[in-house]
Amino acid sequence: MKKIINVICGIFLICCATACEDMMDTESGRIAYDDQHELNNPNDSIYSVIGVLAQLQQVADRILIMGELRGDLMTVDNEYASTDLQEINDISFAADNSYAIARDFYSIINNCNYIIARMDTSITEGQNKVMMPEYAQVKTLRAYTYWQMALIFGRVNYFTMPLTSIGSMVPTDTNIGIDELSQKLIADISPIADARPLDYGTIDNWTSTELFYPTKMLLGDLYLYNNMYDKAAEAYYSLIASRNIVVSRTYANTWESATRQNLQTGNMQAYKNDVVTRQIFNSDLRATHSQMRKLTYSDKPSLLPAAQFTEWMMSRTHFHTDNGQAISRYFNGDLRGAAEMASGALTADAFGHADLAQLPAANPQEMVITKFYNNLSGTVTDALEQRPLLSLAMVRPSTIYLRYAEAINRAGYPTTAFAVLKYGLNKNMYDTIQHRVDSNEVKRYPAYINFQAAQYDQNIGTAARGLGLGIVWDREQYVIPADADTTDFVEKAILNEMAAETCFEGNRFFDLLRISHHRHDHPALMAEKVAAKHADNEAMKQRLMNISAWFAR
Repeated sequence: MKKIINVICGIFLICCATACEDMMDTESGRIAYDDQHELNNPNDSIYSVIGVLAQLQQVADRILIMGELRGDLMTVDNEYASTDLQEINDISFAADNSYAIARDFYSIINNCNYIIARMDTSITEGQNKVMMPEYAQVKTLRAYTYWQMALIFGRVNYFTMPLTSIGSMVPTDTNIGIDELSQKLIADISPIADARPLDYGTIDNWTSTELFYPTKMLLGDLYLYNNMYDKAAEAYYSLIASRNIVVSRTYANTWESATRQNLQTGNMQAYKNDVVTRQIFNSDLRATHSQMRKLTYSDKPSLLPAAQFTEWMMSRTHFHTDNGQAISRYFNGDLRGAAEMASGALTADAFGHADLAQLPAANPQEMVITKFYNNLSGTVTDALEQRPLLSLAMVRPSTIYLRYAEAINRAGYPTTAFAVLKYGLNKNMYDTIQHRVDSNEVKRYPAYINFQAAQYDQNIGTAARGLGLGIVWDREQYVIPADADTTDFVEKAILNEMAAETCFEGNRFFDLLRISHHRHDHPALMAEKVAAKHADNEAMKQRLMNISAWFAR
């Protein structure tokens, strides 16, 4: 990884001079780029894309922290956390917070603008426009960066031409809000959504397809935010079908027997291995790589799991099966959080107690976030400082399926959406005897609900990964109540499942914002959820009922 990042960044920076100090400061005398370099060689386009990915390393932790600390699953240790982290947790942070810094995002955007403006997409080999896949990816990365900015600041200055010198270009749309931006981004990337995905084979042991952000994932998210449920479902389904993406039992945590002596820990490294897109880092310990392990798993952790989240996870019903044909026993605990062994000890997945062999000064009773620690390189016998976190998951299969469930639930297929959680979408869902989904829904399935192909046979419900493979036989607890508002019940179940399956991965603020945005009392749902982790929760809830309060001041 060190070789390719260093070489590619070096080549990329030959073409592009240093970005100006503040991308929105048109009085700056520094030059952003050499205005003469044209990208008319396929190698140029490859180097350019990887160069943007390397730049995204600088903001990856910030995006994750902004996505989690403003949610209801993560909090801070006020003794050890910096003032900047405490302010984000209190949702009272300014634009100069070190985890914001707009100019770093604008620098990435300006690099993308330069590449898009200079890339010659007319070059063809046979019938193929050879540079179009790279062009589409750079457009997607620009849109992704803009969207992350909007989720932090609520407003952005939108420009699509490169700033190459003093006064060469000013933003075409200044200070536009998140709603207007989402529409601009949809218009920008929807025409290139069907471009061929990039695949450079294996790069330094990384599967290169995992380095690139799927356009249809971002497009689905933008549609979903805008309550365009059918279009969102179509985008997610197209991504699922084209990539053969499944939620498999390989990454489930299950008890080996009803004695709870031993645990199958397939989910423990799902964050590292069950990935569609990841942000990668240099393997050299002296280079830039994620600080999330240090912030969450140390003698003095800055970031902690929220108490109400860990307590909820530990209290959930687990449906154990010994024979794969019926529920054998009921236990307590979603095993994707932490599993309580028969001995009383905890086996940590997303959270748990620190290993005192690694952290002898840690508080043995304190719950800490262990998701990043469990996904470090090396082995537990290596010194902790020698085990880097080389990637952060950006999109995982379960992320896609859960957002797909959110879309089809609102599109009028709530029992099918619930099947994503409980059963998995495969040909068994069409079984009218088992009544896994409402037959009236099956009769009117659109093209974006079709899971009869053999490629989906591996699908299990996302909840089965932590609540037990026996969940499919439950008829009393994990069910849609007969007297419930079905869409509302399923939506809240999806939000809960997003917490259990993708906690601490940077999605929570957007999940809360998006689902709240579907509802008539927005932002009440997200205000109530997040206020629960604060001591003065009623005062916090009232403040957060003003949507502008969620973004940088």
